[in-house]
Amino acid sequence: MVKIQVDLSEREDKIVEAYKLVNSLKTKQEAIKKMIQFFKVKVVPVNLNEKEEYYKKAIKFTEDKK
Repeated sequence: MVKIQVDLSEREDKIVEAYKLVNSLKTKQEAIKKMIQFFKVKVVPVNLNEKEEYYKKAIKFTEDKK
């Protein structure tokens, strides 16, 4: 389980509140959990040495998953 504290702007807060009400959810936390299911995330490493063994293993692992 991961807990994340998010500072929402007033506009973002209203969007989450509207989503919560439309979907009959009890809390904004539930609304955000449902909302993030609509996103696909790609993690891109930065500042890694491409010649290092851990990098080669990570790339091979990613290709095996495809």
